Amino acid sequence: VVEFHKNDFAQILQKPDQSAHYPITVNAITLFEISMEIGEYLSAFPNELFPIFDNALHRAATTILQSFAEPHELVMKQNLHTRISGLPLCPELTRDRIPKTRDVGHFLSIVGTVIRTGMVKVLEFEHEYMCNKCRHVFTVTADFEQHYTFCRPTSCPNSEVCNSIKFSCLSGASSSRSSCRDYQEIKIQEQVQRLSVGSIPRSLLVVLEDDLVDTCKSGDDVTLYGVVMQRWKPFTQDTRCDLELVLKANNLEVNNEQPSGVVIDEDIQKEFEEFWESYKSDPLAGS
Repeated sequence: VVEFHKNDFAQILQKPDQSAHYPITVNAITLFEISMEIGEYLSAFPNELFPIFDNALHRAATTILQSFAEPHELVMKQNLHTRISGLPLCPELTRDRIPKTRDVGHFLSIVGTVIRTGMVKVLEFEHEYMCNKCRHVFTVTADFEQHYTFCRPTSCPNSEVCNSIKFSCLSGASSSRSSCRDYQEIKIQEQVQRLSVGSIPRSLLVVLEDDLVDTCKSGDDVTLYGVVMQRWKPFTQDTRCDLELVLKANNLEVNNEQPSGVVIDEDIQKEFEEFWESYKSDPLAGS
């Protein structure tokens, strides 16, 4: 990370806002060339790997900050996020069709068109609880798969000295900024020009968080990188559970400015130029 993104870190460290979220975009092919094992883990266990990537960014930022002669002009940032881009063009990793249930838990790249953008919201994703018996304070993280619902703890984490099942929630209206993040849902649809004749385009909900929020609008052609996950409402008695597929986005690229014409590789272009060079004196004979 330090070798390929030192300039990116330097620009981020120069910015004054410490609480903002800053992305470091890592090319997947370069990452796989360094370690194929990381590529295999990224495909199979992405949710476990991304916190490790973000911790590595913090260590790299600390190393770069210490390497400057005048670090007092730089400010350490706490919210650094690894954004993956440029996955290899293979059916296991890149899709132009909406994923299905068999893809749950996998990291994919999906191409689509944004058809709806939701409101940007503030999401509280952590609560602090205190045990009523031993006064141990611990953090509970909201469950993404239950629409970020908080599940009340069933036992005290300080199990060696306490077996209490009664807790008090310390978080409330005055929740700290560190326990909240920006949140937005968008819906994408398969691009019609990539479908076979007679096919009906399908759609998929996408969850955007932190710096990805408000980066696209309806009508944009986008490439999304993220983890396919299942989501359901909290369980209620005698009610059937309704599952839905969503993509928890890690990166978003808007492709509106990319040309939509036919892609010509270098060999075809060279052959074209050589052909017309041979008929330079008589273009009508070449036609």
